[in-house]
Amino acid sequence: MVTHCAKKIGAFLLAASIALQAFTALPAHAATRREVGIATSATLLRMNDADLNERFNDINQLGASWIRVDFSWRVIQPDDPNNYDWDLYDRLVRAANDHNLKILAVINYTPAWARESQCAELVRREESAQKCIPRSNEEFATFSRALAIRYKDTNVRAWEIWNEPNLTGHWKSAQAGAIAVNPEKYANMANAAASQIRHNYEDSVIIAGGLAPLFEPKKSVGMSQSDYLAAVLPQLQPEWFDGIAIHPYSWPAMPNKVADYNAFYSVDNGKPEINLRSIMAHAGWAEKEIWGTEYGASTKGQRAMGIPRIQGRPDHVTESMQAQIVIQGVESWYDKPNVGPLFVHSDSDQWLVSRKNEGGYGLRRSDGTKKPAYDALRRAAQHVNEAP
Repeated sequence: MVTHCAKKIGAFLLAASIALQAFTALPAHAATRREVGIATSATLLRMNDADLNERFNDINQLGASWIRVDFSWRVIQPDDPNNYDWDLYDRLVRAANDHNLKILAVINYTPAWARESQCAELVRREESAQKCIPRSNEEFATFSRALAIRYKDTNVRAWEIWNEPNLTGHWKSAQAGAIAVNPEKYANMANAAASQIRHNYEDSVIIAGGLAPLFEPKKSVGMSQSDYLAAVLPQLQPEWFDGIAIHPYSWPAMPNKVADYNAFYSVDNGKPEINLRSIMAHAGWAEKEIWGTEYGASTKGQRAMGIPRIQGRPDHVTESMQAQIVIQGVESWYDKPNVGPLFVHSDSDQWLVSRKNEGGYGLRRSDGTKKPAYDALRRAAQHVNEAP
């Protein structure tokens, strides 16, 4: 639990949040509404006002109600534990509010001063090192408390604690001289953060970090989402969480295809050991929500397109197939029991890094022109929004 450190900053944070309290709190729980979101990562943060407004207008045109945004600890507290720089995020929150967009905030990215020292020794490149886990759960919880106080009753309505902690690409902790994932360490960190958010922003939604599909697990890469979920749920404090987040990518298959490699299908189908709903029920989480916080398909990649296998899974699809995957996924997602919003990743290739297949997930091409998936999502979102 957070003690004197949190108390020291409490009065400052409360005073600083006054300007944000005029925001109208919007309902967040999935059970009350079928809603679509756009996953934007950190790409909104440093856009100028005109470009940000134009991009939000485009997201509105798609029919989205949510955006998913990285709330980077590294950006807000770059230098030490006593100083906060809220300017970029305050501007972003206000702009999103002006466009009636709710925010799912992903709490991640550790500043250099707060990183696990063994990880910092092993991982030197800053882009990767920022994904080293915190040296202290208390410090991470103090930051989470600061976020909750700052954005209480604003359009920041939900919190996702870390991104893809089942992959070493996003969760970096030192273990026997190597980088590895660790469900127990994640649970301890997430519990500390969630307890502070729950006590300081009671009616916001808190979900455990979005698990990535991984069908070729190994220690250097990470754990499958089903194995990780089975390991982490018994260690999380259920009273502090509303549910879990997953990334139900199906590419290159259609989302409703019956297949063990289809993370959309295995949300609530398949053998008990891969069926996420079954795993949650076994752990006593049957009534908790599942949020799909990244979904879509890339149209760019390095491995040839074709029929997936356990080894050598294709990493991209045609633009036509991307559109089919998006529309079927969005329209099928809300047939699953007790799910939260589905967030399509992402609105445009313009804002995505180009390495591997990561630069092709957008609904627009790099030059800003629409792919078929843009209008496919707009139609699917309209259908979802109009459904009773």
